[in-house]
Amino acid sequence: MEEWMKPGSMRDRFHGVLLGTAMGDALGMPVEGAPMDAIQERFGELREMKEARLGRGTVTDDTHMTLALAEALASTPDAVDLDVVADRFAARFRPERGYGGNARVILSEIRSGIPWRDAVERHRLPGGSWANGAAMRVAPVALAFLGRRDRVADAAVAQAKVTGHEHPVGTDGARLQALAVHSAVSLGDPLEPLPFVEELERHGEPWHPEVARALRWVRTHLDAEPEEAARNLGTGARASQSVPAALWAFLSVEGGAQESVVRAVNLGGDTDTVGAMAGALAGGANGASAFPSSWMEALEGGSLGADGLRAAADALYRTGTGRSDAR
Repeated sequence: MEEWMKPGSMRDRFHGVLLGTAMGDALGMPVEGAPMDAIQERFGELREMKEARLGRGTVTDDTHMTLALAEALASTPDAVDLDVVADRFAARFRPERGYGGNARVILSEIRSGIPWRDAVERHRLPGGSWANGAAMRVAPVALAFLGRRDRVADAAVAQAKVTGHEHPVGTDGARLQALAVHSAVSLGDPLEPLPFVEELERHGEPWHPEVARALRWVRTHLDAEPEEAARNLGTGARASQSVPAALWAFLSVEGGAQESVVRAVNLGGDTDTVGAMAGALAGGANGASAFPSSWMEALEGGSLGADGLRAAADALYRTGTGRSDAR
């Protein structure tokens, strides 16, 4: 087998980011909004994909928007063209996939022909949205600008504008997730959890106080029990909760990609998004090959299935690494 195709290779890790997003999203979708104790009572521990509102193995807006951003970035190498990003978000917009209320309105208007800046301005929340909508989809930014951390951070904040996620909590959540995915892909497995968090803290300064507090908690409680993490970090849609929760789930387990995503989803709360973000991190470090075949086989088909996600990952692989050996 050629080196670039091997499990854990850079190309496998690119695939892992997008496929991990989808698998975490699909695993968490059936229990979205449920607290940890309700998931435990129903499943003991949720480890396999269950029937969801759109069928087993289906994904939400998390994967839709991640794929749309990947397509936009691959089509404009070395740039973040927000007009192209908005067009791709609108083209892939399917309201039944569970878009947040404000994003749903903005994307509906963009799809109807209203310029995205006008749509955002008409529906801008006071101070901008603090939710995790910009963070849940941001992982492709880390791949498009691999090896250029400052560009990753800037691009993460820029793409948040298209849906009005411009509150400092929302943009810092996107920046944190993008930088964490970048580090995971760059380092690969094994990585050292404590230095990983310390580097994120240093490179991202100054963080919003909510994000900085959560990062300190992650750094000092990598050995905490899941109940303690859910209670102290929170697992809601606020980016300062769900992004650190996904990071903690990724770093606090031994056992690879599957266990990170299982831990993330079983924290409860915004399970599809926490699962998607943990999946991007775990897939970035370990590669797509590290996920169980049962998850891969359960994913829905079409462009949101494994083939479509692999094609988007390969386009970013060519863009982010300058290599042409992914065809």
